[in-house]
Amino acid sequence: MIVLGIALIAIGAVYPFVTLVVDTTPPEIAGTMPKNGGVYAQLTALDVHCRDLESGIKSVQMVINGTSYGLKYQAASPSYPGYDWWMKDLSYTPINTPGKYTYTVTVTNNAGLQTSLSGTFTIYTQLQGKWYINDIEITSSSQTIYSQSTTVSFKFQKTAGIDDKYISCWVEEGGTKILTLSLTDSTNHIWTGSYTFTAGTHNLAIKAHDGTTTITYSIVGLTIPGAVVWVMTTQQALILAGVLALVAGAVMRVKKY
Repeated sequence: MIVLGIALIAIGAVYPFVTLVVDTTPPEIAGTMPKNGGVYAQLTALDVHCRDLESGIKSVQMVINGTSYGLKYQAASPSYPGYDWWMKDLSYTPINTPGKYTYTVTVTNNAGLQTSLSGTFTIYTQLQGKWYINDIEITSSSQTIYSQSTTVSFKFQKTAGIDDKYISCWVEEGGTKILTLSLTDSTNHIWTGSYTFTAGTHNLAIKAHDGTTTITYSIVGLTIPGAVVWVMTTQQALILAGVLALVAGAVMRVKKY
């Protein structure tokens, strides 16, 4: 009997059994990278934190702007306890072209049930560039430019940032837009335009905007010939105010005595 018992145990240990797991619950997704509404300089990895307690996760796919990526299981999630971490390394092929992207994550369990999650994210490089008036670079918001003509040229050159189609450049005077620049050199990312002013001094604001960041130089003193003008600097205004205060004080003191 002992021998028979041992034999039955041995047979039972290797005897093939069919296990049926009934799973009616789709997988759970706790978090993703990218996140819906996220803004990134670039993406070097895709992450999905998910789980299926009944039958386990079979596959994780992420589609970004029509391109499909298969993620691989890494380990227990370090960010979401109780979930698994699936990842796709993009170190050698990062997503770094500025613009808006749409993504869809699909997690499939071993029973064939799926859970999907969709969203959008943005790859963004902050706008950087230089402004020019009559081909003179503007480096200060208090800069004064002198012109020999009432027609003045404006130029903005982007040195970094999002795609040109998202950028607009214009000139304001007194809060009113008086000129919108046009993209005239797409190779070098240059916007240009010109405007004919009346004689006198004009305080302008020149702006380049990409929907998120604005590069602005404001209160630019622009002196146009044809009228005698005197532009008082802040320092001169302070000195004049001080002199007037002293004179007023002296007059009041004389009257008192």
